[in-house]
Amino acid sequence: MRIAVFHELRSLSGARKVLEEYGKILSKDHIINLYYVDEYEDSNASKIFNKVFFFKFIEKRWEGNNWSAKIYKDTIELIKLFFLHKRIASIIKKDKYDFIFVNPSKYTQSPFLLRFLDKTVYFCQEPLRIVYDDFLEIPKNLNLIKKIYEKLNRRIRKAIDKGNIKKASIVLANSLFSKKNIERAYNMEVSLCYLGVDTEKFRPLNIKKDYDLLFIGEKADIEGYDLLKDTLGLYKKPPIVGFVSRNKNGSGINEDDLIRKINKSRIVLSLSRNEPFGLIPIEAMSCEIPVIALNEGGLSESVIDGMTGFLINANPKELKDKIDLLLNDSNLRNKLGKAGRDRVLDNFTWEISVNNFLNLSKRIL
Repeated sequence: MRIAVFHELRSLSGARKVLEEYGKILSKDHIINLYYVDEYEDSNASKIFNKVFFFKFIEKRWEGNNWSAKIYKDTIELIKLFFLHKRIASIIKKDKYDFIFVNPSKYTQSPFLLRFLDKTVYFCQEPLRIVYDDFLEIPKNLNLIKKIYEKLNRRIRKAIDKGNIKKASIVLANSLFSKKNIERAYNMEVSLCYLGVDTEKFRPLNIKKDYDLLFIGEKADIEGYDLLKDTLGLYKKPPIVGFVSRNKNGSGINEDDLIRKINKSRIVLSLSRNEPFGLIPIEAMSCEIPVIALNEGGLSESVIDGMTGFLINANPKELKDKIDLLLNDSNLRNKLGKAGRDRVLDNFTWEISVNNFLNLSKRIL
């Protein structure tokens, strides 16, 4: 088949990783051409895709003080992006593809491109969170003018996102949790397509354990850092914690270092609020490291409580109890770790994910 792939994802983001893994597998048997929008060219893309088409787009930076930049981002920048996507769609139409594999946008969530093309498969990793996630409600300490502006802006962005996704031929979700949220937000049919992990790379290594706990993510409440901090406060002598940054701005640890750091840890924590699916648990389980995760979002679909790790409520004492249980019982850690890798091999490899993706996409043909 001939497949066009579109994205405007942040580098080193989880969704970008998904796209690259899909590209590696799909390019073995199909013609896969990439069309992407970014500020800088991706030197790695040509190693994965048959042809690569880069469209430069310089995003306005806004750090929270310059309101002229904020207004530009919410108006002129979106208009420019709309017409850029219209031009990209006209270029894609000139070549004959079996379908278009569309990925989320760091600017609008559902990209404008969906409005201009037929036979599109949109992998919606999550709904537009600033609109649909209660955890990200408008801060109460904003002054009245800023609060009115933010309400209006969110309403406009909601309309853009919803108008775009409604044009997709097929919408995929990465978990049952995401599927339910997307169907509720957009009132449309959504198909389930779980993500995966490279089990050849993410595997157990015989190396020294340097950390009792590994926390992967930003030091922010939405990532569960507040829960970790409160839990550590319950200890007289807290466990040794390793930290890994894999943040939304695209900076962070490379994959080889991540694999080593996971293997250097006795327990991996996955504490993000309302995580759509989460690669962290299945990457840790693939390395035979037990996971303690919040019993919410997509995390509860990959981790089996008491079998591959533990699922907890966002409660410091509950987290501490599970940490202590695992740290004091190496046999239990080994048992959960081996069961975790078996679960990944049976359910969460990239090959399984891509095969499911192709079967779902063929409904367009």
